[in-house]
Amino acid sequence: MQITILGAGAIGCLWACRLAKQDHHIHFWTRTDKPSFSIVLNDCVQTKDHAQTPLAPELFDFTSNNIQSIAKSELIIITVKAFQVEQALNDIFDHIAPHTPIMIMHNGMGTQQHVKTRLVDHPILYATTSQAAFKPNKEHINHTGLGPTWLGAFNQSAQGFASLAELFHQALAPCGWHHDINEPLWQKLAINCAINPLSAIHRCQNGELATPQFHAVLTQVCHEVAAVMQAEGYAVTAKKLKQTVDTVIKATAANYSSMYQDIFQQRKTEIDYITGYLITRAKVHGIAVPMNTQLWQDVKLLEQNHDDK
Repeated sequence: MQITILGAGAIGCLWACRLAKQDHHIHFWTRTDKPSFSIVLNDCVQTKDHAQTPLAPELFDFTSNNIQSIAKSELIIITVKAFQVEQALNDIFDHIAPHTPIMIMHNGMGTQQHVKTRLVDHPILYATTSQAAFKPNKEHINHTGLGPTWLGAFNQSAQGFASLAELFHQALAPCGWHHDINEPLWQKLAINCAINPLSAIHRCQNGELATPQFHAVLTQVCHEVAAVMQAEGYAVTAKKLKQTVDTVIKATAANYSSMYQDIFQQRKTEIDYITGYLITRAKVHGIAVPMNTQLWQDVKLLEQNHDDK
């Protein structure tokens, strides 16, 4: 397929390299005007005992920022930060061929309303992934964690694109089609609400959240998130959420969350689309979420300190 990826961050580059290995033609749209760039992928695979084994580095060359390539694309994948989705769509909207499917993959929730309004005639898909990647610099991408990816239709016209799940599965397994994409989006949001703010506030690796000092906070976060998810129509318990969060913390113990990295680099975070979205939905249902509200305020204060410097 001819595929354009908006956003050359860690996840966008990881998928680009893996899709390119399956002979798909990948074109990037970035914030620069460079017509091409190269990426070295430091990849990994999972062995039978579930350990991660590094592979030899591979070099990939990609074209970028070509208007004609956007028009020829059979799929647009948006992997920018949640707060950048609106501008990214505005930048290329006039060049997308009619009815081209558009897949949106970012942390958090809350971009759906603008996307639905902007992309009236296009099939819209959302995706969420537990694959982890890190860019130590502009030329390298490290695949740092393995996990499932879910795709699903956001509007009726996207229902006919379930075959994309198999395409993505061939590139980077496991990947599946979900009949209600909001369910895995909420599951991912719950994990992010627990891990991302705390790791950013305390400037720590995910694994440090397994220590006793964070047990009460994580338990309270999971109770609040479970209450909101139940009100949204998803059968989940706080105990089950906490078990899932503990599992992810253990599996990603050596990783630094994306929110930690944003705070460390003094960049804007996605807190408004993670914890902020939870707070918004909690207000709709009349549910108190004091712990999540405190974490949201703490991260917003860290962002404000960046702005004041």
